[in-house]
Amino acid sequence: MPDASKITWFFFGFQGRIDRQAFALGGLLLYVARLFPVYRIIANPDEAAQSFWGGVFLIVIGVALVSHVAMCAKRLHDINRSGWLALLFVVGDILMFLVLCFLPGTRGPNRFGSQTNAPR
Repeated sequence: MPDASKITWFFFGFQGRIDRQAFALGGLLLYVARLFPVYRIIANPDEAAQSFWGGVFLIVIGVALVSHVAMCAKRLHDINRSGWLALLFVVGDILMFLVLCFLPGTRGPNRFGSQTNAPR
């Protein structure tokens, strides 16, 4: 099992590179995390519970957005592009997610790191 620092780097670090598979799996996990509070809001007729899950949803969206941007920056590094382009994720997150899932990374070392799926 990966240690906490690697998981923290994967979801919140802006340095280094990640490959397509790691990006896709991490992104899918974040999309599921976004949908869970929505499911709880819809499934629960109680207004107090809906308010609670609405608050949870806002927190999850904020954390997932930061995490997705960090993952996009590392994925962009893998294709030898500036991580600043990850800010486009905020505008078109689904389109960018699909593009980054299918674009192959730069083979071998590049200016952002020597290997994929590891901190710089």
